[in-house]
Amino acid sequence: MYTKRFRIETFFSDQKSRGFHLHKSHLSNPQRLSRLFIAACLAYIWIVSLGSVCMQEGWVSIIHRGDRCDLSLFQLGLRLLDHFLNENFPITVAFHVFI
Repeated sequence: MYTKRFRIETFFSDQKSRGFHLHKSHLSNPQRLSRLFIAACLAYIWIVSLGSVCMQEGWVSIIHRGDRCDLSLFQLGLRLLDHFLNENFPITVAFHVFI
């Protein structure tokens, strides 16, 4: 149970201070907050899939240090998205789940 704590805390920090900054929305209406969380969770899945593409396609050495990678898939995905936007590269907006 204790090992799951770190994954959950990482997710919350990605949603808040290290990622989407949801804490700055100041929403209090439960319906609006719920819709924001749904959108943020879908965006989170997409960003993590971009991070996975980053690892598989070898983009890590371009957007991060070459000798080692100490970033989460979420952080890699955010950096890859930022790189694609800055370089005007096409962005894949779909992802596939393989089971």
